[in-house]
Amino acid sequence: MKELASILSLKQPEELIDQLAETGYSFAVWRMPNSTESKFIISLTEPTQLPDFQIANTSPGFLINAFGDNHPIKPYFISADIIITNQNVEFSPNISDVQIDAFKEQINTRSKSKNQSNKTSQPTSNAFEALVERAVAEIQKGTFEKVVLSRFKDEEIPSDFSSWQFFETISAQYENAFCSLSFIPGKGMWIGASPELLISDDHDSFKTVALAGTKRLGNGQKLSEIAWTQKEIEEQALVSRYIINCFKKIRLREFHEHGPKTIQAGNLAHLKTEFVVDYSEVTFEDLADQMLELLHPTSAVCGMPIEHAKPWIKEVENYDREFYSGFLGPVNFEDATSLFVNLRCMKVMDGYIRFFAGAGLTEDSDPQKEYEETEIKMNVLESLLT
Repeated sequence: MKELASILSLKQPEELIDQLAETGYSFAVWRMPNSTESKFIISLTEPTQLPDFQIANTSPGFLINAFGDNHPIKPYFISADIIITNQNVEFSPNISDVQIDAFKEQINTRSKSKNQSNKTSQPTSNAFEALVERAVAEIQKGTFEKVVLSRFKDEEIPSDFSSWQFFETISAQYENAFCSLSFIPGKGMWIGASPELLISDDHDSFKTVALAGTKRLGNGQKLSEIAWTQKEIEEQALVSRYIINCFKKIRLREFHEHGPKTIQAGNLAHLKTEFVVDYSEVTFEDLADQMLELLHPTSAVCGMPIEHAKPWIKEVENYDREFYSGFLGPVNFEDATSLFVNLRCMKVMDGYIRFFAGAGLTEDSDPQKEYEETEIKMNVLESLLT
């Protein structure tokens, strides 16, 4: 292991990422909000979905769950078999010499592993705005109270694109976000800077947030100068109500609510309310598991009620969101689990990059403004490509 540790510590992250992707090893790199330290883990085993997932029964690693995988959730799991932090290399006690030897051999062989490339026609602005009109009509009919429609945009990948350099760029640009770079063979490489915590659990407290409403921040504009419309305030209140209803379902009353307040995510502003449960005040051994099952997909990425909004989304969006608007993050890593909604993300494909964005719709939604909101959100990452 000392030999491999020496090899890995000397490799540039950019080179290592290319080698791992080409040889088909899953990995994840992430930087927590307001942190300067990145974690890099490599799995020496085939990534698997966990159909009977429970946080307490999961070894340290990284989870990625698709938007469509819920009730029950079935996250993909990247095991933290090798952990690299600031060129310091650690190995899980669960890996064998046989796995280490195979990894050393493979990392030098570099048999190409292709990213999946399922090109789908992109919805035009007119098509998306027409969908928004349909959604508003359904809301007015009472089909659902709110629905979140999304779209994607494909851009040719720049010839000098480096996934590692892009990860470093977004980490520097979006300090308050959860920045990640992950790869699973057959599922592609995903990079993102999520502003939205889904759940966190550090054994002392449980946290989740309601995040909704989007405005572009002008140059030098202060957060206190942001004026929210009734539609945006209502949209955020619906997300908060959804979380409170989840607490009610498990008969949890001892939670602390902070907000809503205006927060910054790069050049965007959002409305955010934080919910905190202090474990010294309650006795819920599996609160994080119960809330994760109830929260995903949140009303901020799906709608309310979910049982009506989600089937309608699947019917009309005409594309697979995949990991977009799912969740991802470290599990049982350094005694904490932190999972984030996979927003402000992109998928690196063969020859192009796919950007994703959505808009929360209520009966007051304006189709053109909702399309513009998705453009603003995609621009968070797209603007950093050049």
